[in-house]
Amino acid sequence: MVCSSCLLIAAVLAFASCRASHMVDATCSEITTNKSYSCEGLGLREIPGSLPVTTEILDFSFNMLPSLQNSTFSGLESLLYLDLTRLISLSNIQVSPPVTVIC
Repeated sequence: MVCSSCLLIAAVLAFASCRASHMVDATCSEITTNKSYSCEGLGLREIPGSLPVTTEILDFSFNMLPSLQNSTFSGLESLLYLDLTRLISLSNIQVSPPVTVIC
């Protein structure tokens, strides 16, 4: 009886741990596997570090990014298209091509 209770507790803790880590990584929705993501309207103040380097299209509209520089996307080496429509509180944009930025 005691052993089965320990196993149940361990299983619940393992499930909760996996679920919590999945929630952190699942901030943005994957539209096309490893290529296209939507972070639209999540109130984010920075680009999530969990996005893969293969991300080509990123919808970051309706968020709260305070500034935008080349270093903001240094981890997204394949980024080609960035949607910043209705970005709240953006005061500084410094991005060089080839990224297409929609504001």
